[in-house]
Amino acid sequence: MTYKEREENLFKQWMNACKMQDGINPNEDFAYDGVLFRGEYKLINGCWERQPGNETELWDNARCRLLILTKDTYYECGLDDIRIETARKNHVGNNVETASATFYRNLTLWSYALINAVQGGKILEYNDTPNWDALREIYTSAPIARVNCKKQIGESSISDNELSSHIERYANYLKEQIEMYNADIILCCGGRSTIKNFVKKYYLQDLEMFSSNAWVYYSPSTRKIVIDSYHPSYPKSDTTMQMYYNEMMSDLKSFLTKHPEYIR
Repeated sequence: MTYKEREENLFKQWMNACKMQDGINPNEDFAYDGVLFRGEYKLINGCWERQPGNETELWDNARCRLLILTKDTYYECGLDDIRIETARKNHVGNNVETASATFYRNLTLWSYALINAVQGGKILEYNDTPNWDALREIYTSAPIARVNCKKQIGESSISDNELSSHIERYANYLKEQIEMYNADIILCCGGRSTIKNFVKKYYLQDLEMFSSNAWVYYSPSTRKIVIDSYHPSYPKSDTTMQMYYNEMMSDLKSFLTKHPEYIR
């Protein structure tokens, strides 16, 4: 089975539970996500979308796989199926310029840097990293899955308490989805450690914090790395982008120097 097929089998059960427990309309309020599509690009209703392709083969044969856990998507300017994302700017005809939104600038940079480092690549200074066009192309070709922990489509923000309450109610489904991918790196984005704490409680019970910097966590039994990060839309200026990138990668560099067995 492809990951898309496995995901959607799980989503059928998950949507039914959402309908029964919270009155969520599965057709209007449930967001799909998972292993990002790696097929052709199509411009549909003025928006770029990625079609299903060889993402299952790419994921299964990858040297290093990245799972990104975000909070939720929202009705205005969000995607009801994350798997189609392209990191391109939408509503611009045939223009394929990089999306300038802070969210994707940070997400593409962090994804590139984490995969590159864990595969033994040189950890670059912020100003030496690829430009946004190159980061977009790397992001849309790498083995990446992106999962919203809260499947109910929401508003532009969500409180940590609401996020925690929701994912606890549907913990078994979220755990099953995370387990499905067996990712080497898990990037937890936002929620003041709510997402990282879920991963530890339900998936990697032996998760340990590497240093007091609290960016890098690791599971000795599985050799998986977990990054507890800010939400990608939070660091907005170039100064803060650089600061958080440097902090994250400094902690990861120290960790990989001390634990080279985690390099893939």
